[in-house]
Amino acid sequence: MASPSSKTRRHAGYAVAGAWLCHTGRVRRVNEDSCVIGRMVWSGSEATPAAFAIDGIPWLVAVSDGIGGHRAGAEASREVGESLGRCARFTPSAVSSMILRIHRRLCARGRSNPECAGMGATVAGIACGARDLFAFSVGDSRVYKLSRDRLAQVTRDDSEAEELMRHGLLPRDGSVRPGYLHALTQAVGGRSVAVEIHPHIYPLHVTAHARFLVCSDGLTDMLPLPVLQSALDKMRDPAAAVQHLFDGAMEAGGVDNITLAVADVRRGKV
Repeated sequence: MASPSSKTRRHAGYAVAGAWLCHTGRVRRVNEDSCVIGRMVWSGSEATPAAFAIDGIPWLVAVSDGIGGHRAGAEASREVGESLGRCARFTPSAVSSMILRIHRRLCARGRSNPECAGMGATVAGIACGARDLFAFSVGDSRVYKLSRDRLAQVTRDDSEAEELMRHGLLPRDGSVRPGYLHALTQAVGGRSVAVEIHPHIYPLHVTAHARFLVCSDGLTDMLPLPVLQSALDKMRDPAAAVQHLFDGAMEAGGVDNITLAVADVRRGKV
């Protein structure tokens, strides 16, 4: 039995609330995206945002975008989401280790089952353990942070476009990524041989509160940075911001699955 002091012991941490949406889009027949909130995973197709709030710790908000064909991609993204939700701890090392284990499993399944050949996924999210608040990513799903009315991309894509921007051959101006530069430089799975990958970890610091956008490329390939920033800055209701961005992506063509979560993080006693 816990002692009275341990029952009342509290420490500085982070709570999160917001809204999410996961949808097939206008063109694709199957949704290969998944969304993880806390330890729950969704991979259907919903056109109306769902609200969430998590006051305790640990917690995680993430999206995963499947690759490798309809069945393989959908199964891969869901396995990424479910495995992350089962993490015993949400720490940088635990999340990185889980992503590497999923990577090896997906590569093995793709190698042993022709129907799952090339199955893999991208992933991006924010997580909070006992004290750590951090973002993580593999592939081209993204995390953005709104700070002082400016939206900045926290994660960096594992893509050909990012490589060109890194070398100054493509402007980093927040415009929509050219369609011919979608090739990934690393993903979770996606290969017959489990080549080494390197999950990215980005420590986050929130003094009081901050807003984050976690999304698949079905959103960012439709809407440029200024549009994302305007919605997140002006619409204080997370569900309204999610709906506005989703509607904008659909009006722009909705050529891919669209998954996004707007997460308002506040610091306090948890």
